[in-house]
Amino acid sequence: MIKGIKRIDEYRLEVPIGYTEGMKVKGIIYVDKELEGLLEEGSVKQVANVATLPGIIKASLAMPDIHTGYGFAIGGVAAFETREGVVSPGGVGYDIN
Repeated sequence: MIKGIKRIDEYRLEVPIGYTEGMKVKGIIYVDKELEGLLEEGSVKQVANVATLPGIIKASLAMPDIHTGYGFAIGGVAAFETREGVVSPGGVGYDIN
């Protein structure tokens, strides 16, 4: 397992506030123990980086297919407040055209 993250239950890992400076919410990665070994440290860092963005709501999430992307991890999901939040091109797939 990548240092600093912990298993919450059979299907989720937590990236705690403080994993990266400035995190406003925790990160949650949906992955079972079998797929956990495929996690890339860079993609976990991206989950934490998304948790630092203005207006993020509740948690920075990542689905089981998580892998390193451009800003957001591929498989990353986040919701943001309308007034305080951001729209991130990395979060909406600008590389697909």
